[in-house]
Amino acid sequence: MDKKSLLYCFGIPLLLLLWSCWQCSRLSSSDAWVIIEWGTTQHSVLTPFSRLYLAGVSVILSLIAVLASAGTVALSFYSTQQARISTEHLVRAFTRCRKMLPLLMATLMTAIGFALVTIMLYELLWLLTLKDTPTLNIKLFGMLIVVTGWLIFMVLSTLFLLKRCYVRMQSQERRVYGGSVTEDEAPGLWHWVRELAQRGQAKVPDNIVVGLFQGFYVTALPLRLETGLRLTGNTLYFPLTLAAFLDKDETAAVIGHELGHFAGQDTAYTLHFAGIYSGMKRSLSHFYQNLKFCGWLERIALYPSLHIGLWFYRRFDETVSRWSRMRELAADSAGARASSPQALASSLLRYTTLEMVLKEPVQRFFDRQLVTTNLVDTLFAVLHEQGRLDVAVALGCRLSHPTDTHPTTRERLEQVQVPLDDALMARASRQVSEADYARLHRLFADLPALCRTLTAQVQNALRANHHAYVEQLQELVAQAGDTVEVLLKKSILWGNIALTAVIGLAAGGLLILNSVWGVTFLQFGIVVGGLVIMALICALSSWGMYTRVRQPLLVLHPQAIESYQLSAPLPLEKIEATDTGKYRGQPCLELYWQQGYQPPKCIVGKLLRNFIFDASTRKVIITFPGGFTQGEEGEKMTLGELHTRIRDAITAAWARKRLNEI
Repeated sequence: MDKKSLLYCFGIPLLLLLWSCWQCSRLSSSDAWVIIEWGTTQHSVLTPFSRLYLAGVSVILSLIAVLASAGTVALSFYSTQQARISTEHLVRAFTRCRKMLPLLMATLMTAIGFALVTIMLYELLWLLTLKDTPTLNIKLFGMLIVVTGWLIFMVLSTLFLLKRCYVRMQSQERRVYGGSVTEDEAPGLWHWVRELAQRGQAKVPDNIVVGLFQGFYVTALPLRLETGLRLTGNTLYFPLTLAAFLDKDETAAVIGHELGHFAGQDTAYTLHFAGIYSGMKRSLSHFYQNLKFCGWLERIALYPSLHIGLWFYRRFDETVSRWSRMRELAADSAGARASSPQALASSLLRYTTLEMVLKEPVQRFFDRQLVTTNLVDTLFAVLHEQGRLDVAVALGCRLSHPTDTHPTTRERLEQVQVPLDDALMARASRQVSEADYARLHRLFADLPALCRTLTAQVQNALRANHHAYVEQLQELVAQAGDTVEVLLKKSILWGNIALTAVIGLAAGGLLILNSVWGVTFLQFGIVVGGLVIMALICALSSWGMYTRVRQPLLVLHPQAIESYQLSAPLPLEKIEATDTGKYRGQPCLELYWQQGYQPPKCIVGKLLRNFIFDASTRKVIITFPGGFTQGEEGEKMTLGELHTRIRDAITAAWARKRLNEI
């Protein structure tokens, strides 16, 4: 656990515990004063005992918060140790954690939030015991009442948010564009799948769904087809747009790989874990996004719960990634047994390349620029014209999957021990074949009719949603807002100037004292010389800061970010992700540019630059030393607000590009 998470998860509860104990110690002296001053009236009894009760409750709540954090850490260490034994242990450990983690997060959040409430109520009652009530105490009393009410509302509303996030962790049905085929509609396909399942000692799927998009996969999650039909049980998704361009052995290897997930211990993982775990990831991400830019008081109450949840997920994710890699490699062995290692290796290269090659024509189809009644036929014609495939680009890629991750293609080839020789490359890169396409026809009773039906379903959905989609894009364009100028605050400049003046005056004063009254001391010249050098350094620093604050650090336009520090504007459409963080202790924005884009260069010196480019992570870091303001009038603007404006502008730039394309 990093230092920041430790501070939130244990530092805040311990600090509240110490404060509560201090409040308990304050009762011994105040009780006597109240009784002497007010006698034995109700006021003299109620106030000290109420404070004693509140202090005790806050101590208990703080202890509960500490125990909740410690319990979560202990549960995480125990569960991850168990999860490393086998996938069966992983499923059991995660099932236990999925039930306990939201409860522990809710306990931690509630305990810290209401510990703060009881501490503030204690201080409110303490103000009532004061003999004199100046105006300052009255204002403080009112402010504490408002803050206490806000804390109660905030904790309760966040608990409801956590409850909604917990619901998202449950296994939910997936929506799929495709059609479920029966044995009458696809007798050859069903017979072949049964044969491959028997060969790999795997379960025969309950359903086979054929579609035009995504890759081959199996799932045990409930599926909702576009027609409204709901499927339960084990389902194999069979994409016609990929199967048409693989030969029989390659397709058998791919199906054998997918059915391998329904064999042995991997069955429990596939049936009960993968979908729910991805749901947990989305839930914690949703919870984090809702609390990311809250104020300091909310951070004290809510961030411990958030940090403990994210830390828990990161620890579990290491184990899940390890098993995911092992699962895919084991499934590759099943695919090799169902066909052959050479066919599996060829299918990996060809499959990955086809996914990349088909992306552009499929996107044109979604944009309604590719007119067709049979998408599979049209894509076959497109690929046939292109000739041989360039499969070398697939070696460092990973196959896409709706709920899982894969090792790189090169790592998978090494696992099946097939040499990456000319014969393999020639087979994988061959031109699409009419023989392969004809073989696909023999698996179905009427493949052309099925393709036309699936194509028409997607086109009808695109046609129905087109108007709403255009309106949504137009709304995204409109939300970008006007141009925003961001300037660094001038306070840091005045601080540098003041420091320069003080050091310069000190050096000048010593020289005057020495020349007029002969004042001197040991190493007088070294001290004066050091002060002069420090004054020059501060003066240069002030000049550098002046060059940065006299003009906008950046100007956010609807389509680009401009800055005097950059050799060219940074186009928003080239930014694929954004985040906030810290760079050397300073708040910063992080913008990630797209693969293949060459960003502009920073044209100022290293000591003056606020734009730091990291080519290894494709990230540009924008720092704001001393803070920043908006516009020449110096309007206040937080880092979260600027991040939101930039994110909205990036979304609007993407929407504007999509409108031009469609």
